[in-house]
Amino acid sequence: MKKPTAKKKKVPKNPEETKEWINRTLKRIHRKMIKLFGVDFTYFSDIKIIKQSEILTQLTELIRNDLKRNGVVYSDIQWKQIRESLSKNQVTGFFENLAFYNPKDEVLYINEKMMTNHPEKIIPVCTHELSEKLLSTYLSSPLRTPTRTLFEAYVEAKMTENTRKLYELLNTHTDIIFKSVFKEGVCEAIALQTLRHIDSEMMKAAPLEKELQIGHSKCIDVLFDLDNAKRNIERIEKTQARPNEKRRRIQAIDEEKLVKETLRSSQIIKGLSYYLGYPLAKAVVEKYGIRGAKLALEKYPPLKTQYFANPQAYLTRLEKLTTFNK
Repeated sequence: MKKPTAKKKKVPKNPEETKEWINRTLKRIHRKMIKLFGVDFTYFSDIKIIKQSEILTQLTELIRNDLKRNGVVYSDIQWKQIRESLSKNQVTGFFENLAFYNPKDEVLYINEKMMTNHPEKIIPVCTHELSEKLLSTYLSSPLRTPTRTLFEAYVEAKMTENTRKLYELLNTHTDIIFKSVFKEGVCEAIALQTLRHIDSEMMKAAPLEKELQIGHSKCIDVLFDLDNAKRNIERIEKTQARPNEKRRRIQAIDEEKLVKETLRSSQIIKGLSYYLGYPLAKAVVEKYGIRGAKLALEKYPPLKTQYFANPQAYLTRLEKLTTFNK
């Protein structure tokens, strides 16, 4: 969750007391989630409050292992450069308010700076991680990440010199971005719906939802840019069959530009996905529940910006499907 507007709350200052307070509160939220959504998922195996440098190490290692499993290997020097890039000033604020769980050991990691600088964010952010865990349990298979999909698509196209394959996979990549935005929105909807049922001042959901709605209205245009990118992919693909050597050279430049622009867009959208996906996901979850969110993610994903700008248009589409009305 991003920038909730609730007033700061006092939390225990002692690290062990803070950890116990978070653990006790989250276990209560975990029980409420299971009851509300009917999904019996496991709690975190442990909670660790760690320094920002350790956060960067953990995230870098997660990325590294994920790529290694898919045959992508970088040198230690390259990973050092990646880690240094992550720690630049422009993303420091993001990491300061970060919590994430590692699916491998199911540990919830929390940046210690959030304890002192933004205590009002602790429970909302960790509740989102709980909802991520619930959803990953409920889905039939894990969703692929947009960045990894684009990287794999580009490597495959370059190795086989199959330009058409690149355009096909870029189109698939943009669809995955839409699905990823909706997934993050579903997690936020699950989190806020749970917080609404917890009678505590610390967990009031109204200011959090207001922030999401305001953020959505400010950020929605970025998805329309993605629509334009899809049209550019289709336009460039049509020129592929031309044999002219100059055309091939121009096209090679266009390929590089297209991949970079698509990757840049996906990274921006990833950072805004909470805002972009929440209104639509909320509409689906409130009307069809967690089952409807699962069906939407796995079988009928919203792959058009118009659905995120106007959730009712997507609900109207779902109403026509017999699967959603059984």
